[in-house]
Amino acid sequence: MKEQYNPHYRIIGNGKKTIVFVHYFGGDAGSWQWLAKRLQKKHTCILLNLPGFNKTEPLDEPSIYGFAKYINTCIEELQLMDYILCGHSMGAKLVLYAAKLMAGVKPSRIILIAPSPPTIEEMPEGEKKRMLRHPNEKEAKNTVQGATSKKLQRKKYDYAVASQLRIDEKTWDWWINDGMKNNIAERIKDLEMPSHVIFSKNDPVIKTESIYEEVLPYLQNPSVIALGKIGHLLPMEAPRKIARQIKRISKMQPEEENYDH
Repeated sequence: MKEQYNPHYRIIGNGKKTIVFVHYFGGDAGSWQWLAKRLQKKHTCILLNLPGFNKTEPLDEPSIYGFAKYINTCIEELQLMDYILCGHSMGAKLVLYAAKLMAGVKPSRIILIAPSPPTIEEMPEGEKKRMLRHPNEKEAKNTVQGATSKKLQRKKYDYAVASQLRIDEKTWDWWINDGMKNNIAERIKDLEMPSHVIFSKNDPVIKTESIYEEVLPYLQNPSVIALGKIGHLLPMEAPRKIARQIKRISKMQPEEENYDH
């Protein structure tokens, strides 16, 4: 296995197909490791650490624009000429804007896993107050348990808790107070590359109706893969199942677009 690491990203695998992965709000590059190891034979998996996550240097003023520019800077520094861009939850919202802003080589496809909607993601006030108690190990454990439907193996569970506790406080507060509410839907409606949405019907965080009402209407002819018996942390709860879907997507030809499950 080929694996490279620097503060901005990890690279797992050296396959012909390249996928750039952008993590969820509570995670970091390592949150993808179980999935990437199932893709490494035929894919090069680039796992980004966003600023302020995994103890990386945070943005001076966090913003959807700033994170999107960071993603594109990493892609340009790696001189990627043909790649798929994949985001989970918060990362899905960010990759949509990154693809919109990319002045260089745009992704050939976008994969959105349990995506935070490009519109406004609502959070109950009580949950917001609880989440803003950060860093707090007890609340981090509650968040992981509340986001999953399948019991995580101990190593994955411990990682999911620890990755939350490593997040910069200003960055953490920004997403809950501002980032979730930043509506980019109209700005990304004209993205032309194929998009693929993978979600769980049992997700306790991003509900099925949110996918159909707040995500899909703003994508051009997206393919939709609805899974069951998984929670919000799909890449950690079911890496084999998600890897199978990503392998299928990465092999697709244009005439195979617009399939539903």
